Amino acid sequence: MSRNSNKKSTSPIHRTIRCHLDASEGVLQKVWEEMTKINTPLIVQLLKSVSEQPEFEANKENGNITKKEITALRKSLTQNTGRAYSSVDSLVTEVYSSWLTLYQKRKNQKERKEYFLNNILKSDVELVEESNCDLQTIRSKAQEILNQPEKVLIQIKNDNKKKTKSRSKISKKNSVKQNSDLKENTDKNIPKTLNGILYEIHRTTQEVITRCAVTYLLKNYNKVSEVEENIKKLEKRRTEKEIQIRRLDKQIQNNRLPNGRDITGEIYNKVFDNLINQVPKDNEEYKEWIHNISKKTSNLPYPIDYLYGDLTWYKNETGQIFVYFNGWSDYHFQICCNQRQRHFFERFLEDHKAFTKNEKGEKKLSGSLFTLRSIQLLWQQGEGKGEPWKVHNVSTTLHL
Repeated sequence: MSRNSNKKSTSPIHRTIRCHLDASEGVLQKVWEEMTKINTPLIVQLLKSVSEQPEFEANKENGNITKKEITALRKSLTQNTGRAYSSVDSLVTEVYSSWLTLYQKRKNQKERKEYFLNNILKSDVELVEESNCDLQTIRSKAQEILNQPEKVLIQIKNDNKKKTKSRSKISKKNSVKQNSDLKENTDKNIPKTLNGILYEIHRTTQEVITRCAVTYLLKNYNKVSEVEENIKKLEKRRTEKEIQIRRLDKQIQNNRLPNGRDITGEIYNKVFDNLINQVPKDNEEYKEWIHNISKKTSNLPYPIDYLYGDLTWYKNETGQIFVYFNGWSDYHFQICCNQRQRHFFERFLEDHKAFTKNEKGEKKLSGSLFTLRSIQLLWQQGEGKGEPWKVHNVSTTLHL
């Protein structure tokens, strides 16, 4: 037990519970058809359409895509509205945000390694030629920077800003005020690590000797060494960086776009037909076919996300709790849970009654007071034979 366990905590407690939903065979069939023939195909189509837009290259470069963009594209595919369609927008946005994050991560890694290879991994002889100074002078300058790296960076930024201001026509009054705020604004942009500071100096300094001294430090793991340089080790480091860059470049080029779940088997059948009846134009296309036919894909439809206000709760005459979702008022489900979870659903029912009563009254009741925050409706593999809705169970995940 933690020594601080007796302290009162003001942070909210978040929990996730899951329960099965029971309904008649007709309701289950209709819900299955809604999710497999409307919801999931729309997601697959939207995932494909996003990458086909002219602005997608710009999204790749800035590493960001907004839900507003996704929603606008989805509305071009269907004019239907409702929580199910808002869930489609959220899911596709989340998928592409993750994809773009991975793309940016690899891209940034490649750029950093290229910068290190082209600008840092220089021999001592090259640094002497570039700086027009002897090696001892470079080492002395490197030690000077190493003693006070932050001060050196601040001074460089101040000098650069003063030079920029001197080129522009600024009144003396404004110039004095801006110079007084210069150091304060510069301090906020100082990197936190020594490596980060040295790289910032390397990128911003206009003095050749300073740049060469920082190159010397970064190349030698931020240390000043009096030992003679081993050229073979330097060449080995260069080769290793080149291999890493090529590997990252290949990963970026082969980073497959999201294509969605193949619940109908259409993609699998097409690829299988290609393997049997066609000859790939090159090795890359062959690898793509093998990847598509061998990868594991879910045969279940995508889930639908709801908020607490999208559910209607009630009890029947025997005390069993039922729920139905916004847009599906004809599809009523019985809650199937154990006794330990029962009190949660009793609370959801009480919250719903309070919310309904509040809508008819004058006072505004905040949604943050409700226990239930969001819900996810999904199918999972079950036992059964025959039609798909008999082989799978519909369940809901609730976030408290």
